[in-house]
Amino acid sequence: MVTLKINGKEQDVDVDPQMPLLWALRDHLNLTGTKYGCGRALCGACTVHVDGQPMRSCSIPVSGVAGKSITTIEAVNGKVADAVKQAWQRLDR
Repeated sequence: MVTLKINGKEQDVDVDPQMPLLWALRDHLNLTGTKYGCGRALCGACTVHVDGQPMRSCSIPVSGVAGKSITTIEAVNGKVADAVKQAWQRLDR
């Protein structure tokens, strides 16, 4: 069990500590705004902020972000963020 602080809320996730953060977010916490793209940390589709710094969630193990503040697109607001969210919804991804 790993405790993650995601979008200001602590959540316990029962996953392998080596699981990429991307899959914990999408498959275990239903935070599907973070997307799978290339799986190699090159395209940026999986970007989240960890302690305020952009990081590719497909290449970070859950154990590497325990105790840090993670922000996903679900918690981002504003004109640009809203446009991105709407575009993804239109594409049904």
